Amino acid sequence: MPFTTLLLRKLSLLVISVAITIAKPTSAASELLNAVVAMVYETPITVDDIKIQTAPLEEELFRQFGHDPVALQQKVNEVRQNALETLIDRQLIINEFESEGYSLPESVIDEQVKDRVRRQFGDHLTLTKTLQARGITYETFRKSIRQQVIVDALTARNVNSVVLVSPFEIERYYQENIDKYQQEERIRLRMIFLRHQPGDDQASERLLQEIRSKIQSGASFADMASVYHNGSQRSNGGDWGWVERSVLREDLAEIAFSLKPKTVSEVIRKDEGCYLMHIDGHRAAEPQPLAEVRQDIEKTLRAEERNRLQKQWISTLRKKAFVRYY
Repeated sequence: MPFTTLLLRKLSLLVISVAITIAKPTSAASELLNAVVAMVYETPITVDDIKIQTAPLEEELFRQFGHDPVALQQKVNEVRQNALETLIDRQLIINEFESEGYSLPESVIDEQVKDRVRRQFGDHLTLTKTLQARGITYETFRKSIRQQVIVDALTARNVNSVVLVSPFEIERYYQENIDKYQQEERIRLRMIFLRHQPGDDQASERLLQEIRSKIQSGASFADMASVYHNGSQRSNGGDWGWVERSVLREDLAEIAFSLKPKTVSEVIRKDEGCYLMHIDGHRAAEPQPLAEVRQDIEKTLRAEERNRLQKQWISTLRKKAFVRYY
């Protein structure tokens, strides 16, 4: 039988044993619940270790799949399998940390524990109740934080500190993925909207015709919008910024995109009110300039390189490690 199948079957039996323990707690059941699942050198990885990693996610899975026990068990097994491999990798890093002779002051762990309690639980009472509900001891909780601090520190030293992305790589990625950065046709739009007045649905049209005449005679469209526009853009002189067709209602978009730059539309009468549009500029469909997306591309490439270096580093640690599964 393949190893993965054996491991998942063992984890499934441990899930069943939780129910047995709740019904009738015994020392034998407790030992089973915290059984050793793997050994990294001389350090055991137990069900408790896996549980502290997966408990929040398993609670969410139960809410999603509680009505379907088969699907729930499958999802839980997947989560626990991934957690086990992550814990093995973490222990390999911790082993490396210790073999290199590094040390970690307890004061650092104290600060990290306080920060985690504040951010995740709010206070120690909530922490205690939550840990009890999940069957996790405070010592296990603290140990997990200590290990994470070590992992973060050594990862920063061996992976993050050597991640480099050159301008050439950014430009090459941009050219190879130019379709990702295509922009639709856009216009720089200003608009004045006047709602119909109850009992006189001609008033808004008459007023907007007067406003249009003033604009054609030299008045500022932005100034007129700041006084008359019935909308959230009033304080910005009716400025919508650069917009694509999809931003506007289809009937309004058709009119707006047919206008030439620096021109004012006719008064547009609709059921809800009247519109007047001014186009400040027009841009054809084109890729975003590299300067606008350079930072996003750099973040993407850094993440990819960090992931590659992480896998490479862990692979090196695994090759020289002694890992046994049970």
